[in-house]
Amino acid sequence: MNNFKKLYLSIVIAVITFESSISFAQFNNIKFVTGAYTFQTKYDSINYATQLRVKKNKKIIYKEIFPDRITDIKEFDLDNDGKKEILINMFSGGAHCCTNLYAGKIINNKFQFTDSILWGNSFYEIEDLNKDKKFQVLGMNDMFAYAFTNYAQSQFNILIFGYANNKFVNVTKNFPKLIEEEISKMTEELKQFQGPEFKCPELNEDTFNTDAGAVKAILAVIVADYSTLGEIQKGYDIVNEIYKCPDKEKFIQTLENDFKLK
Repeated sequence: MNNFKKLYLSIVIAVITFESSISFAQFNNIKFVTGAYTFQTKYDSINYATQLRVKKNKKIIYKEIFPDRITDIKEFDLDNDGKKEILINMFSGGAHCCTNLYAGKIINNKFQFTDSILWGNSFYEIEDLNKDKKFQVLGMNDMFAYAFTNYAQSQFNILIFGYANNKFVNVTKNFPKLIEEEISKMTEELKQFQGPEFKCPELNEDTFNTDAGAVKAILAVIVADYSTLGEIQKGYDIVNEIYKCPDKEKFIQTLENDFKLK
């Protein structure tokens, strides 16, 4: 099994495990200790909010209430500068949405957030992908969820963030091998729709929840991946080769205009 498939499957498993843990232990409080600092959460099941307190030697140095559930607190030295970032995961609840990852630091005995990533329907993993002692946050971009078909058939493309100068930075393009592996995976997915049984809907007929919608969901990821590689025309060449339904031009316009894939 190649590296991308391992990472992709591990994210899927993480999502299932995470959502199961939310379902069965959604009101669990967290206590996380790092050095002299203690992070504690308390979930209010009446108001559906989480209180976060940070203490140093029993003195409160930070207190805030969030409308989401805080489901995890951990620390990583993301940028290998000798100072660990505090990573706080928040989940809004609901069938598919939404996960947010917040990064913060203790500066001058005060805790402050530095940046965040909205993962939407995707969970994530933290990995040192290129073995340089700097960590990346690896997940899936859910911008195509429900765009062309139902959620189950929607496809997501790989999304990778690094961390520098207290900010998350999109570094997906720095990992072309993973992107190319995803394109290969999506190309393989297309084969199930390339037989004689595939039928295009009639002109002006809605393609949502049809095989045509499923094909567009796959092709959208391929175009987005080639865009990240700086070779977007290759993506549109595949669209023109594969997708023969009457709404092809409208589909291309949607990718170009709504998703800025030009």
